[in-house]
Amino acid sequence: MITPLDIQNKRFGKSLRGLNEIEVEEFMALIVRSMEDLIQVNIDTTSKLQECEKQLERYIAMERTINDAMILAQRTSEDMIKNANDKAAFIIEKADEQAKRLIGDANNEVLSVIKRHEEAKHAMQTFQMRFRVLVENQLKTLEETME
Repeated sequence: MITPLDIQNKRFGKSLRGLNEIEVEEFMALIVRSMEDLIQVNIDTTSKLQECEKQLERYIAMERTINDAMILAQRTSEDMIKNANDKAAFIIEKADEQAKRLIGDANNEVLSVIKRHEEAKHAMQTFQMRFRVLVENQLKTLEETME
């Protein structure tokens, strides 16, 4: 690759009807400045490109991080929903078992009360019958003693 210094140091030989030295020098100076400007633009562009590539890498890394965070958040929410559903099912199952147990206990208590009522009723009838017999016997004895 030719550099501005190569152009600046280039010397041309002279011939009989040679070139106008001033025009050649002015044109060479113009070429040198243009090349220097182009090289500087190239350096600036390369620097900006490298900076853009670094920034792009940072953005790509940020995108990966955001995607990973979104995936983690989605998995976490799915796990939370599953856990909540499992817990709700467990609570419902336990409540159902407890309700059945309470109903069973209440039924047993009702049966026990009915049985005690029947026993008390039977005991009352037995008492009434014995008391009647006792009263009748006492009346009979009283009548016999009065005669």
